[in-house]
Amino acid sequence: MGESVSEVIHYHGTPVWGDAGNVHRIAVNGAGAFVSYARPDQLATSIKYALSVAIDNGAFSAWKRGLIIDWQQFYKWLIPYYHHPKLSFFVIPDVVDGGETDNDALIAKLPHCFKDKAAPVWHLHESLHRLVELCREWPRVCFGSSGEYATIRTQLWHRRMSEAFETIYCKHNFSTQVHGLRMLDGRVLGNYPLASADSTNLACNVPKFEVKYPELTKAIREADYAKNLSEDELKAVILKRRCAILKNTIEAVSPPSIESWLSKGLAPLQLELAIA
Repeated sequence: MGESVSEVIHYHGTPVWGDAGNVHRIAVNGAGAFVSYARPDQLATSIKYALSVAIDNGAFSAWKRGLIIDWQQFYKWLIPYYHHPKLSFFVIPDVVDGGETDNDALIAKLPHCFKDKAAPVWHLHESLHRLVELCREWPRVCFGSSGEYATIRTQLWHRRMSEAFETIYCKHNFSTQVHGLRMLDGRVLGNYPLASADSTNLACNVPKFEVKYPELTKAIREADYAKNLSEDELKAVILKRRCAILKNTIEAVSPPSIESWLSKGLAPLQLELAIA
């Protein structure tokens, strides 16, 4: 039995370039596509090939580039896609390094007609009180690494993630689904009861033939199927094979259930060592 749209865990960030769209197709086929408002050109093919699509508001990309987004335009752009059965959720506009008041103000401006598929962001540097209030109201909340927790997988970051999950699932017994922004990493996904996560791992690493996992590239070059190919054909084969192998590795890790996570009580770094 295949997954339904609501059960997709692994969302691959786009674009994933190569071989006239074939690498993108391999990346999202049977999985989720995470499409940023910063790259609207990626939406049509993602909807065509992915099992499920989530839309990122593009705030992180804009923040890194010093740009300001007109959120009215974002909502206008969202209208034709909102009711598509493959659209699972979208990330409500947020201020990456802003205060809680800034982010609550953006949530308050969400047009009511979009509420069913909207997911607010709780930034790790914000209060646990705000997290509780978001979980009280929203069936899905995104976790964003920010402030002193901007770098994932540090000791400080692990401690904060544990605090957050203990607060919502142990102290409050919420059933809120959590999406981990930029957390599609086996060492994170295998540690925490996330409902889903995204990353640009494939987009960043598939093209880096000789820098990331060069042994993979070497094995593909030396395989029988790669013999007698032109340089262009060989490049296309390497891209597609690297994408398929890295995708399978990422998707081989699933998060623990809430019950199993609560019962283990292992420190995150111990867990990370256990699944490394």
